Amino acid sequence: MPLYLCRWPNGDCSIVWARNKDEAVIELDQVGNAEGCPLIPLREFQVHFALTDDGKLEFEALGEGTKELLFALAYPLLEKTFSAIYGEWDSNQETFTPDQQARIQVAVEQERERVRVKPEELAEPETEMGHDIKKQTGMATPLINRIVQQTTRHMLKDFTGQGKPH
Repeated sequence: MPLYLCRWPNGDCSIVWARNKDEAVIELDQVGNAEGCPLIPLREFQVHFALTDDGKLEFEALGEGTKELLFALAYPLLEKTFSAIYGEWDSNQETFTPDQQARIQVAVEQERERVRVKPEELAEPETEMGHDIKKQTGMATPLINRIVQQTTRHMLKDFTGQGKPH
């Protein structure tokens, strides 16, 4: 199964393991409606967690190359800005200059505006019931279609018609 990188319109990103993009949208529904968001297959990904003394997992670090890959795929404007800044980095410099910080902030704002979901490009639910559910809940179409299909199967499972079939 592929691993997908979802780039949310607000600039956040999520990683999900799913059979296909529709399944990824369904899994990502725990976070939000990913319908129309870029879903990019990842060939490499590594993340490290630390076990705390109180028995919880805490994020420790991304694997070597993973951070660079995520920036290249999900944040190209920010990656370009960081490349330019590190290209002018002074060997005595320990932190970003105010100008560099301002350039990073501009790139972050541009990244947050760069990805937009276009409603006209979203798939429509397969049934009238699905259309009603979408209007009421705003759920992703693949999830709605799955729910309607499962509900219909369940309802028809025990259905016995009246009279003899023709």
